Amino acid sequence: MIDFDTLLRQAHEEGVEKFAAGVVTFDEDGRTLLMRRNPDDVLPGIWDYPGGGLEAGENPHTGALRELLEETGIRPETIAYARPLDFTNTRGRRVRQFVFATTVPTGTPVALSEHDKSGWFDLDDLPDTSDGFREVLGYFRQHRATPGWRPVGQYVQDIAVSTMYASFYVLDPDGNPLCLRSALHPDTWQFPGGDVDPGQSPLDAALREFHEELGLDLRVENPDLVDHPRLLALAHVEPTAHWPVAKTGHYFWGGTLTPEQMTRLRLSAEHTEWRSAPVRGWKEVMCDRDFKRLMVVDRARRSGITVYQERTTARQLDRHGADRDFEGIVVFVTTPDGRLLMNLRDDIDSIAWPGHWTPVGGWREGIETAFETAAREVTEETGVTVRDLRVVPGPRHEDVSHHTVVLHGTCEGDDSALVLGEGQANRFVPIGEIDKLAGPVPSYVSHYLQLIGG
Repeated sequence: MIDFDTLLRQAHEEGVEKFAAGVVTFDEDGRTLLMRRNPDDVLPGIWDYPGGGLEAGENPHTGALRELLEETGIRPETIAYARPLDFTNTRGRRVRQFVFATTVPTGTPVALSEHDKSGWFDLDDLPDTSDGFREVLGYFRQHRATPGWRPVGQYVQDIAVSTMYASFYVLDPDGNPLCLRSALHPDTWQFPGGDVDPGQSPLDAALREFHEELGLDLRVENPDLVDHPRLLALAHVEPTAHWPVAKTGHYFWGGTLTPEQMTRLRLSAEHTEWRSAPVRGWKEVMCDRDFKRLMVVDRARRSGITVYQERTTARQLDRHGADRDFEGIVVFVTTPDGRLLMNLRDDIDSIAWPGHWTPVGGWREGIETAFETAAREVTEETGVTVRDLRVVPGPRHEDVSHHTVVLHGTCEGDDSALVLGEGQANRFVPIGEIDKLAGPVPSYVSHYLQLIGG
């Protein structure tokens, strides 16, 4: 759980020359085990807790257990890392001791090998010891007085654990996102990326994975992205039966690949193909979860801010009762005299409902709430200010995405106030005459009008 390799590396970088491990050993009565140095030892007569130097390449946890066994014969069930102790030894070398703690049954026998005497002492009544050891024992006296306190090594075993992964979001020369098909799960399309290895940062992991999976070293290919890294999104993914610990995902901006770079893409054995397509085009090949992730990351790219997402099966609502995890809205704007604000969509195949009369709708920007997206879209598309927004209750119509929030609002219905911000036309249409419009109307319109009461 604790990455001691990283802790050792950091110590080397700080100028530490030698490493050691110690174990502050308590009995069930709260007394700590100390041992007196032999008369011919360095610092004779000083009382120590068990510990000593690490062997070459030895992990601090392993070294602590070894020293405790060699010096006392004690084999504890567990030890927990607590803190470091830095000091200068008698040879003038900088030493870092990794201090662990354990508790053994009262009366546990002690078999000395390097000391001439041992005893169990109250932390308030210690024998003659070094300043560094007295500092450590004072630390335990202070913290053990706090109810429920545990050494950090024990604490981190009991808190929520999360693995980390990191990816790059890149576009092809036409501005379309690039994804990879998993060889292990052929229905899964992924961004280039993978798990963060011990000692790595998320950015380093994303760079390594991109190189391994596509053959391009972005440090060389797009150095500015490395010099000025941009985190698009941070995701919390709850545990599942297949992966029973949470995940934390980092999605970095990888830029737009050049045509020449596209010709040099080379797949690893982890994936069977790469593909680029417009964002909406991925809906046909991605599962709902992966498509949702794609929309979130692309929204972050477009908005220029970092977006936080929680990927969970539990429905999350904002204070207005709207889904927090949404990407689009449809707004039924009605007037006091029973008319519905309708927009004639452009007749373009790449948009939803081309050439249809629909209520106002649009996509979320940045970190907007559903109500904020609705108010902005209505004003941008029609010039109208909508009020009294509320969430339309279910059931959801099959033609409306799970990522879309359906809302109802009102306005005065002043035709002279309408402006055309998007589409071919805007119009307030009497609800009873919607089916007489010169153009198709999606079936979801009548479904939600019944729920609204129109």
